[in-house]
Amino acid sequence: MDISLSDITLFQDSVTEWFSRNGRIYPWRKTTNPFHILLAELLLRLTGAWKAEKAYNAIISKYGNPSLMSEADLEDLNGIFKPLGLHSRALTLISIAKDVKLRFSGEIPSDYSDLVSIKGIGQYTANAVLCLAYNCRLPLVDGSISRLFRRHFRFITNKPAYADKELWAFATELLPKSNFRNYNLGLLDIASIYCRYPRPNCHSCPLAHSCSYHLETRSC
Repeated sequence: MDISLSDITLFQDSVTEWFSRNGRIYPWRKTTNPFHILLAELLLRLTGAWKAEKAYNAIISKYGNPSLMSEADLEDLNGIFKPLGLHSRALTLISIAKDVKLRFSGEIPSDYSDLVSIKGIGQYTANAVLCLAYNCRLPLVDGSISRLFRRHFRFITNKPAYADKELWAFATELLPKSNFRNYNLGLLDIASIYCRYPRPNCHSCPLAHSCSYHLETRSC
């Protein structure tokens, strides 16, 4: 897409400035521990953050590193996951931890190829770990951010976020050179809070001033 540098800078600044004042606070955002961030990302799949937080704290208190998780009691872990309705997540966590312990000496790898070689870790989760734990300049694109890009920039796509290479390339183009961690977290929050499906809350959105959807419809 043909977007001017000034428009990109305005978008970046709007996201990061909003996050600095209004960003959501979760325990996994207060750490750079790669295993804890990986755990949070696995918990947040199809699960609201307020539900995930209780499970996250319970798991960290018992199985706070890959070595401990690799030897976790499945029944105990399933008990933590039961309120989330995600029983299969316990097996996935133990499997990932065993692989990390076997192939990477119990340390979550800081290399993208190594991360995605672990069953259960895809592009989004790998990028989240690398960006949020290892400070790598990589984009995060989930369904909510995809929806925000489609509306704000009139980015045309019919593919799911995980399968859209052009969308990920576009997200990379928008990344600031610095402060990209807060930018990514800000995008996640803004997309979730304001750019909702099916009806966005444009009037309160910090990006409304430059959003194509809002400027064209004025009907939100």
